[in-house]
Formats: sequence, structure tokens, C-alpha cells
Amino acid sequence: MPPRPLLSPPALAVLGLLAESARHPYEMRAVLRERGIDRTLGLKHATLYDLVPRLVAARLVEQEDPARTGNRPERTVYRITPDGVAALRKWLRELLSDPVHGAAAFAVALAFMFALPRSEVAELVSRRAEGIDSTIGEVDAGLAAALGVEPVFLADHTYAQALRRAERDWLLAFAADLRQGTLSWPLADEEYPDDHS
Repeated sequence: MPPRPLLSPPALAVLGLLAESARHPYEMRAVLRERGIDRTLGLKHATLYDLVPRLVAARLVEQEDPARTGNRPERTVYRITPDGVAALRKWLRELLSDPVHGAAAFAVALAFMFALPRSEVAELVSRRAEGIDSTIGEVDAGLAAALGVEPVFLADHTYAQALRRAERDWLLAFAADLRQGTLSWPLADEEYPDDHS
């Protein structure tokens, strides 16, 4: 496995794209732009070109021989390795389940959640909802104990609580939709490899 800092939201996006199909960096950038993920990540043009060689060095991605299509310049296409698939799936599990990861990382994980079975994603986002619910309880207790503090001075806390409640409720509804089969999924659960560690 690569050093932990390599696994960032942009690296997750690259691994997720390459799990879908082999691509060259220009195509990766175009797909990220088309899906709006580049805005979520605040992705700079050079980021992919810097990141891909690092993923190759970590053996998460490998390059195919450069190829030319028509009059276009020669391009190097990359594909994900088995270690890359394992790293992608491991990191998706962490990001989808643990609310310590921020909104941008979670949004990227949602964009590539299809690397995992639907039932597992339902379980992971339910765990994230439980973690958020626990934080809500702790903060509510703290707010209740803030006797004598004018509510206006607690506005930042009550605002954050409103966001936490909205996220928890969305996660629970999303998990329920996944469990009920309301949302389509590219593969049946039994078509995914069993790679739990």
C-alpha cells in the first residue's frame, strides 16, 4: 500500500475513473469537468499530471504503451491495478462511513461509490449517520448546559447542528432507498469480489 498522504480526494477520483475504464489524463480531466467533480475538488490543471506518476510509482496505476488516434498527438493511457482497486475500495469504505472526513471528500466518495456493492454502501452511510447523530447528541447537551448564554452567541453552534441534522437525515433516507432498491446500481451485490479486510 502507498503512503497515506497519496490517498487524497483527487487520487480517489483518478482511481475511481480508472476503475470505470482505462483513460489518459486529458480524458480524466474532461470527465471530471463533465461530472462537476473538478469544482468539488478545486482541481487544478496540473494536479492530474502530477498525481498520475505518483500513483504509478505506488503501483496503484499502470501505464499502457503510448498510442496515437488519427491525427491526434500520442497519448499515454493508464489503467488501475489490482492494488489500486483494493486501495480505492478501502478508502471508499472509510470516507463513506466516518463523518470525520469533510464534505468534499465525502462528495467524491459518493461519485465513485459504485466500486462497492449497494448493500455495503447502505451500511457505510448508515454508520456515518450514526456518527453524526452521536455528535448531535453531544453538542445538544453542550448547548443545553450553556445556561445564561444569549442564543445569538451560540448561532455558529446551532447552524452547525442544523447542517448535521440535515446530513444525518439525508444519509438515513439514502440508505433506506439503497436497501429498498429504489436507486439503480450498475451491478448486483453478488457480482462484486469479496475483499473485506
